[in-house]
Amino acid sequence: MKKTLFTLILLAVVTLMSAQTLQIEHNGHVYENGETVICLFDENTYEYVQHLEIRNISNNELNVIVEQDIIDTADDVVVMFCWGSCFVPQEDPFASQPIAIPAQTLSDQDFSIHVIIPENIHDVVKVIYHVYDEANPDNKVDIIALAGENANVSENNLTLSHAYPNPASNQVHFDLKMSGNSNINVTVYNLLGQEVKSQLVSARQNRISISVDDMLSGIYFCRFSVNGEVLKTEKFIVKR
Repeated sequence: MKKTLFTLILLAVVTLMSAQTLQIEHNGHVYENGETVICLFDENTYEYVQHLEIRNISNNELNVIVEQDIIDTADDVVVMFCWGSCFVPQEDPFASQPIAIPAQTLSDQDFSIHVIIPENIHDVVKVIYHVYDEANPDNKVDIIALAGENANVSENNLTLSHAYPNPASNQVHFDLKMSGNSNINVTVYNLLGQEVKSQLVSARQNRISISVDDMLSGIYFCRFSVNGEVLKTEKFIVKR
């Protein structure tokens, strides 16, 4: 039993380490895998735009590809992105040419998202961008982009701070703001994906506090969901 548990822990740690080769960031903020960004309207170009950076956090040079996968859009909407060159894909999904990023380096190439929406269309456009190493496509980091005049007022739009204090020893806190009135299910998982604790909180609260004094030292993930839809996942550390 102990040997099996040790093997599972080792496998989880190795998997976590091997997955951390690329990260998406902007102005010092590092986005979690699968996090959502809102493309802002540029009055000069009449398009919704979001600029991002890609960092290689591995110890080897990587040839990085960006792939665009449109999830929800309308006719006459133009969705494009720039990574080295700018692409207006005629097929979906569409993958760019690879660009080399040296080890432990922020790419000097701009990764930008551009969405042109006619004035008569009020739908929210949703696109997922997969960023991965050419030699290992399964090892990727995703970012979800939303564009449109109503993109930032969705029913369950959640703004959430990072965990603090981090590391934590007694309690960990998250500041939050949510546009909807639904209750938020907060679930904490350990590295093995096992649920450690769960609580239901009101969206009217401006801070969530979780007691960690009964938890072992280690890395944990806190998932925030509403009606089964996962809105955010934050990582924090418990240290004794």
